[in-house]
Amino acid sequence: MVKQALLLVLLGGIFAVFYLVTEDLSELYNNFGKTYFQLNGLLETGSRNLVTAIYLDYRLFDSFFEAGILLVAVAGIIWISKHDLNEKNAQFMLDRYKTPDLFITFSRIVYPMMLVFGFYVIINGHLSPGGGFQGGAIVATAILILYYIDHDRETNIKQIVTIEKLVFFLIVLVASLSLLTRGEFFTNFMPLDSSVASKAIYLVILNILIGFKVALGLWTIFTAFLREGR
Repeated sequence: MVKQALLLVLLGGIFAVFYLVTEDLSELYNNFGKTYFQLNGLLETGSRNLVTAIYLDYRLFDSFFEAGILLVAVAGIIWISKHDLNEKNAQFMLDRYKTPDLFITFSRIVYPMMLVFGFYVIINGHLSPGGGFQGGAIVATAILILYYIDHDRETNIKQIVTIEKLVFFLIVLVASLSLLTRGEFFTNFMPLDSSVASKAIYLVILNILIGFKVALGLWTIFTAFLREGR
């Protein structure tokens, strides 16, 4: 009974704090940021997709943490599922089930389409919905299909993780070039008076690097889970 009463008091306190915090929300709310991005996003960043303009330019520092979280997650999953890295990662599926020939044939058709679509989403992230994070996930899914097409496929986890780390540092390096051209860290390295097309070069490069890193990270996670299935 005492525990229930304490729980009710705690919930009441949380509700009271939430109410006090949101009481003046309508007065504090303004659309200054929205208006600014709509008027200046394309000219300042070269991105027609304002989401890309925000996470690759205005708030690029946040994107580093997102990419870093994936890097930490990969390291944690590898540490939890320690096995002999030389074993065949997906072979366990064939030990229990016979993959239908129809599924293998369908996978051979879908794989190149998914791969092309993933690269399309990555490269056109500044023009339409998408970008490195979304496109990288699509590419990683396409790579996963390869395990069904090629049953004896082997993966060097250590090599993939090493490349992923190098790509992450390369992302930081490219984003830091703005210190030389603009005197600022983590923004578009093209001068502000450059054309929209020139500024888009930075966005494409960064989206490709992020997509590459995300694909490698998710590929590592997939293979670690498959290997754990043994």
